[in-house]
Amino acid sequence: MNDETRQKIRDTLVRLLSRREHSVSELQFKLQGRGYEQQDIAPEIQRLTDLKLQSDQRFAEVFVRNAISKGQGKMRIQQELKAHNLLPQWVTAAFAEQETDWFELAKQVHDKKFTSDKMLKAKEKHKHIRYLQYRGFDTEQIKYACRCRYQG
Repeated sequence: MNDETRQKIRDTLVRLLSRREHSVSELQFKLQGRGYEQQDIAPEIQRLTDLKLQSDQRFAEVFVRNAISKGQGKMRIQQELKAHNLLPQWVTAAFAEQETDWFELAKQVHDKKFTSDKMLKAKEKHKHIRYLQYRGFDTEQIKYACRCRYQG
């Protein structure tokens, strides 16, 4: 790799990281999509990690915080983080740092989407349940959040 390529990779990495946190796997994917080779990318990402400009742990914390603020459930967040190849202890720590009441979050998400208090048919109730499942909430959280009255 020549100095010009190295500098272009560094500039691209710094530009990406200046906008928001990225995981190592995400940076690799983006740079490979721009035509750079893995053997050229890895040392530059490692350099930024050593300088503490990139951190998978910090990425996990920011990602979890943002996902919770968007009303996503723990199961969905975990699934999305899995794609970033993060160490499990960082994911666990990121969730622990938030101290989220998942039951109340599920209820808030439900009530924001479905505001009516009318009697629901079974089909409509299932629509509420599917919506919360898609958002990443588990069965108990959905039962708590979706206390809709419905007609058999």
